Amino acid sequence: MTRCISSLSLISTGDRATGVGALAIADKMLERAGVDEVSSRERFCAGLSACATGDVRTLPALLAAAVAAHAEREALISTRGRLTYAALAARVEQAAGALAARGVGRGTRVGLLLPNWPEWAVLAFAVWRCGGVLVPLATVAPPRDLAATLARGDVALAVGVRRFRRYAYEEGLAAAPAHVLLEEPPPGAALDLGPLLAAGAGDPGGPPDPSAEATLCFTSGSTAEPKGVVHTQAGLALAARGDAAVLGVGPEDRTWGQLPFFFAGGLVAVLLATLSAGGAVVLQEVFEPGEGLALLERERVTVFFSWPHQAEALLAHPDFAHRRLVVHKGVGANTAWAERLYPPAHLAVSAYGMTETPPLCAAWPWHASLERRRGSYGPPVGERELRIVDPATGAACAAGAEGEICVRGPELFSHYLGRTPAECRDADGFFHTGDRGHLDADGALHFAGRLGDVIRSAGANVSAAEVEAALREHPAVSAAHVVGVPDPRRGESVAAFVVAAAAVDAETLVAHCRTRLASWKVPRHLWLREEGGLPTRGSGKVDRVALHAEAVRLVAEADPPG
Repeated sequence: MTRCISSLSLISTGDRATGVGALAIADKMLERAGVDEVSSRERFCAGLSACATGDVRTLPALLAAAVAAHAEREALISTRGRLTYAALAARVEQAAGALAARGVGRGTRVGLLLPNWPEWAVLAFAVWRCGGVLVPLATVAPPRDLAATLARGDVALAVGVRRFRRYAYEEGLAAAPAHVLLEEPPPGAALDLGPLLAAGAGDPGGPPDPSAEATLCFTSGSTAEPKGVVHTQAGLALAARGDAAVLGVGPEDRTWGQLPFFFAGGLVAVLLATLSAGGAVVLQEVFEPGEGLALLERERVTVFFSWPHQAEALLAHPDFAHRRLVVHKGVGANTAWAERLYPPAHLAVSAYGMTETPPLCAAWPWHASLERRRGSYGPPVGERELRIVDPATGAACAAGAEGEICVRGPELFSHYLGRTPAECRDADGFFHTGDRGHLDADGALHFAGRLGDVIRSAGANVSAAEVEAALREHPAVSAAHVVGVPDPRRGESVAAFVVAAAAVDAETLVAHCRTRLASWKVPRHLWLREEGGLPTRGSGKVDRVALHAEAVRLVAEADPPG
């Protein structure tokens, strides 16, 4: 036991009492889990000390530092259980041993498919503890999408729940060379990791290198095939701490954790940022406004994250009027719903970002004036730099001139799957976002829209080309054209014009899309047209500007204001 106390004290940041307290809690956690051998406890303590460095540049080191400083504080709060930082670290070390026994090591890609349960964080940190690469999998993806993601990502091991709600994942997960299926627990119960732990305990090894790959996240871009975005250990650790700083998250805060962790916003700005600051993440596995309001009130959540349509759903719910909420930090300061959700002197910010940045790229910090936080997306966050360029020439634009938003900095993604880092940046190291905007005299960003055909719906990117490809797979479809239309709750909605070669109705085509696309990519509006019934340019190509205008008109006619 002396060896354990000595190991843990190495990460106590000079406070031996913190280390001893963390060890005591870890002992209790391991005993409850049935892991009471001295060797197992020593392995846990050694794992923490191995990941601790004076400079937190990896995700295991980020967790180790949080354990040293906040061992007895709650890290994860869920209806399925509550974990302190020390308890979280104990479970991570146990799961890392099981992954190592299954061959997970440096660079091994591991797919993870779970709702926002505490075990999502446990397994993610366990992958990073082994030096592996986490591949987050969408819980709303159909089997075909899951199989394609596993294949494209060269995933060696997939770990996921067999079923959740109306979704079944076994067929998709089976596409990986090896997979571990976990059973959905009853309401209120914790997920049983027994099938994973049955492999025994291997050696996760020493800490990963800061430059090592940490995540491979697939996101829709301007092509039909989702892009694989690779982040490094150092990049994510730096981004998490930068996001926490700009949001003002601290140990006393509780962040609403309902944004799916398979999105960069949920993973970095919610989970990792909160843990880096010693706060607690209050998990909600499926968004439901009534349950969300009850959770926000019961757990006294202070930091709010949601997509616009979810915030609107909370405000529209009959329970909102009598719920006593204490949220006063988070995002959405420039939205119409912020005035109703937050108190007058709130500290919420307006933030711009994406998976590649990841995710908060620009924002006035929480302590800036409310006028500034509402008036623009603010200056770059952390060590990032912003530049506006002419999309045609690449030349830098003067302040106030609109052009393409470009960003660089150590927090950014490393590269896209199948491409080198140099291929993903210009000669000056800037990443071109494909978004339009300008910088004002204070260096604050003003966002104007997309340059290409990526639709931003409910906080997620949707590739028009991907939806068009899915529609064309139906035998009755000869052509499909997809655009985004304004939606007061979702930002944009997916709308499709389809030229049919045989008899088919819109409902059938929407149902067809549901079997091939994640739920947020399925068209919410679909119109059938005859051959030659779409607006064209002089070249004969479909005029997408005119098509967008027609879609906006049709939606307005179907749902007139007032």
